[in-house]
Order: sequence, then structure tokens, then C-alpha cells
Amino acid sequence: MTLTDALLVCADAVVVALLVRGGAAKIVAPALGAAAAGELRPGRGPVPAAVIRALAVVEIAVAVAMALPSLRGPAHVPMAALGLLFAGAGILGLLRGSTEPCGCFGADSTRPLGAGNVLMGVAVLAAAVSGLWVHGVDPSRTDSASAGVAGLGAIVTGGWLLYSHRKHVHTVVGNLIKQPESAA
Repeated sequence: MTLTDALLVCADAVVVALLVRGGAAKIVAPALGAAAAGELRPGRGPVPAAVIRALAVVEIAVAVAMALPSLRGPAHVPMAALGLLFAGAGILGLLRGSTEPCGCFGADSTRPLGAGNVLMGVAVLAAAVSGLWVHGVDPSRTDSASAGVAGLGAIVTGGWLLYSHRKHVHTVVGNLIKQPESAA
């Protein structure tokens, strides 16, 4: 594996973690995203929850496709579209003065649509374009890098979850290592 391939695997793994985490949060609690997206269309109210859940299904499907060797190349196309969507929503959020937390990167995300979404969207788009530039969309390409994307994506997702719930992790780990008091 070349250095370029290793960097692409790392970038794809981070995007997989982002898409899985954000997609799962949108499926479980679409109201945050619906309210935030509603701010992008003044006077119309929240976007229907079904639309937010459909977006979540697409995010998760793209993440899963990134782990399958024959779909990794073609999956960069919808990944690029998601990057554009995220960046565009962030730009509209900035222009419209979004105040509703979007929950875009997980339910614990309390920031409104804005600069973070623009940066994340541009990063997702850059990862997708890089993958397309280097490898194209050849579905016959079956390298071992997809297994690396899946494994590293799982590690990044787990690390992200542990970090975002670090207070709870600290409590659980503390309780596990405490010595039981003797009854004598």
C-alpha cells in the first residue's frame, strides 16, 4: 500500500465514522435536524422527519458501501454529494442566522448549522474527490483497503463515542476498578 492509499484509507475511515454517527443520530432523533433544516426555509416550519431519516439512511448506506471492495470507488460519488449538501447547509445556516442545534454530528451536537458544517462538508468533499481522482469508480477494483476503511472506521467511531461520553466512561471505569469493600 502506498502512502497515498494509506492517506485515502484514513480519510475514508473518518468520513465513515462521521456518516455512521450522524446517520444513526438522525434516525433515532430526527427532530433536531428537522428544526434546523426548517430554518433554511423561512416561514415553512420544520422539515418532515421522514426527510431527515431518508438522509440518514443514505449516509449509513454510503458508509457501508465504503467498506465493500467493489462499492468503495463508486461510493465516492454520493459521498461527494453529501459533502456538498453539508457545506451548502452550513453556508445557508450562516446566511440565515441559524440558531437551532442541528445534531448533525450526533445527538450531543448542540451547534446550529454554520461554519462547522461548511468545514465538515468541504472535508467530506475533499476525501471523496481525492478517492475519485486516485482510483476512479472502477467497481472491479477489489483491494484490501476496504477492510482497512471498515476497521479504522470502527475504531474512529468507537473513539469518538468514548470521547463524547467521557464523563460517563470515567464513571463506569471508576466503578469497575473500585475495590469492593469487605463485609467483615
